[in-house]
Amino acid sequence: MSTSQETGHERESSLQLSPENEVARPPLATDYGSLLRAFAVRLCVALTLAVLLLAAVEMYTYWRGTENQNALEPEVETTIAQGNADEQQYWREQKAAQKVQYQPYILWRRAPFNGHAISIDADGVRRTLHSDCSPGTFTVWIFGDSVMWGWGSPDSETIPSLVAADYEQAGKPACIINYGEKGWASTQELIALIELLKHTDRRPNAVLFYDGGTEAFTAWENRQDDVHSNYLEFKNYFEGLAAEKKPGFSYLRQTNTYRRLEHIADRISAKLGHGEESGTSFTEADAQKLAPGIMWNYEQNMDIVSLLAKQYGFRPIFAWYPNMAVGHKPLTEEEEEVRRAVHKKFPGMELIYRAAYERCRAVSRPDLYYLGDLLDNVQTQLYMGVAHLNATGNKIAADKLFQILQQPANAIPAGKSPLVSQTRGVPSSKSKASQHPL
Repeated sequence: MSTSQETGHERESSLQLSPENEVARPPLATDYGSLLRAFAVRLCVALTLAVLLLAAVEMYTYWRGTENQNALEPEVETTIAQGNADEQQYWREQKAAQKVQYQPYILWRRAPFNGHAISIDADGVRRTLHSDCSPGTFTVWIFGDSVMWGWGSPDSETIPSLVAADYEQAGKPACIINYGEKGWASTQELIALIELLKHTDRRPNAVLFYDGGTEAFTAWENRQDDVHSNYLEFKNYFEGLAAEKKPGFSYLRQTNTYRRLEHIADRISAKLGHGEESGTSFTEADAQKLAPGIMWNYEQNMDIVSLLAKQYGFRPIFAWYPNMAVGHKPLTEEEEEVRRAVHKKFPGMELIYRAAYERCRAVSRPDLYYLGDLLDNVQTQLYMGVAHLNATGNKIAADKLFQILQQPANAIPAGKSPLVSQTRGVPSSKSKASQHPL
């Protein structure tokens, strides 16, 4: 190729590449529809993944919450593992019989349940064996918390059933009704008594209250006396109802995820040393501060029951039941294990038990029986929990209550017993630190 030809070719290429000779092209139009569709797809994928993640977390926290709710108390975890077939059957029924229903004024009662070891009627009252409620028989209403209800025991081994058996063996058939309920404090029992007296055609000859543990436990749980179990939960729920009705995101507080995060935050706060600020610690000073109010409230309830007894013609009896934290029973290896488990789950609870029971021991009233030391001389295993007893322990307690019921009524007529001091927490002249009759 000649030089002239090459030069011409280069000149032609140069002209083609020259910007001024380039043919003007229209700019590409932006396809907003495609971009919007792509964004919508990505957004849907992201939202779907977020919803699936939240659903997974919610399901996991629900499972953990249900697992914890259905978990047995630490005091029986070892016992049930070694139980026989009948015991295994009982604990299955015990779980199923945990459901409660709302009741006016008293807040909760067990839902009806019909099992082999546990039977609860339509009124939430547990079955009492050996009880003869035919017309004219001596009638005893018994109130209390889960200790009286019979936690850990089949119907045949509850304290009311064993008291009824004592009457039967003595040739004195009696109508024994177990109005005990888990977590009930004495004020709930008093209200339940009032409601029953208003609506019954058959009045009792005697009304027995078997208390102590819940009075102390509710003070430990809520850091104040004269409240029912789970008081703060009821309070927070009730006060939050108005907020739930307002537009917003308050409903998120009801999710299992939120509750789980709250639980984690509380644990972190406790580990960082903020337990005292968040109210998780409980000291001897706290126990001594609450104990006077616990006993003051209990005596006030006793006075009201005494007035009801005068009006309705029954004998009132009050007893504070045995408690691992306050008695001097030699503990077996199994009972020591129970005690350690309870202390780990409820740190500081033993302090309020001891303080409250010491106050009770110091009260001298003819209708009040201190049974905190009833089991002190028994070497064998009796405790399944800090106050729940096995069949042998329930039998000892039932025999003692039967003995008390057989004693003549105190010399002071019902409704005439001296009232407690009007100064909160200060014992009356009749309740100074004198030795209790028992």
